Amino acid sequence: MKKKFILLTILLAGIILPGEVIYAATDMEVSEENIQKAVAAYRTGINLTRTKAYDNAIKAFEQALAYNPQFTDALYNIASIYVAQQRFDDAYNIYVKIIAINPYDYDSILQAAKISYNKKNYALALKYLKCIPDDYEYYEIVKQMERDAKELFSEQANNIERAKVSTSAANKRILIDKFNSPAGMVVDSEGNMYVASYSDNAIIKVDKNKTKTNFIKDYLLEGPVGLAIDKYDNIYVANYDANNVLKVTKGGSVSIFMDKVSNPYFLYIKDDILYISEQGNDAVMTYNLSSKE
Repeated sequence: MKKKFILLTILLAGIILPGEVIYAATDMEVSEENIQKAVAAYRTGINLTRTKAYDNAIKAFEQALAYNPQFTDALYNIASIYVAQQRFDDAYNIYVKIIAINPYDYDSILQAAKISYNKKNYALALKYLKCIPDDYEYYEIVKQMERDAKELFSEQANNIERAKVSTSAANKRILIDKFNSPAGMVVDSEGNMYVASYSDNAIIKVDKNKTKTNFIKDYLLEGPVGLAIDKYDNIYVANYDANNVLKVTKGGSVSIFMDKVSNPYFLYIKDDILYISEQGNDAVMTYNLSSKE
């Protein structure tokens, strides 16, 4: 059901959605009396919003939520007021609450993506944008933001790789350039270096002579970021856009090692334990590789 609110605009879209309430997603029992009280408080909040009495409007919406805690339109209007007041962190936290109640609230998902994007957390913005289907009313906005976020994410990763160093260190370094969005890298037992190319969906091999070749360019690679290598020279790939971890053998055979990993980013191996940072779930996973060998 499409969300409606009265005064404040959707970020990016730049349009005001007309009309009055009411969407109140609920998996809990709410009495008819409390529903009516929630609606009355909500309408008071709308009227206060029209007069720009924002603090009192928030109190009215909070009163509506006291009667019906899953009244997502009340939450959405509070978040919209926070945006108008440039309280973006507070607004983001409200959007997260709405999404927890209704994962199909695409207006709130778009707003969470917008705030993440403006804070330069492009990976998180992309996570939200991928949840919005192509039949969403503002999908063209979603696609444009997604394109921009991917480009900026790649640029951000590239800037990290090319961070400034001291003059003395710069004079001593051996430069291997002309990578396309390089991310994670590892070195095998023979001294060959492997670099994840996020934009090219490839793993680049650089031998001891600094000769570069496409070691792996396989259809399974979708946004490779982090790399790790085990004692057998098997390479593990954080396949960010595909939400999985790949395994690449020394001979170049590619397979899905671990599926359903939400935006894996950084990989590390210590004592046969594979560590995986999972950005989508704000978590770190571990896996005992000795159980797979």
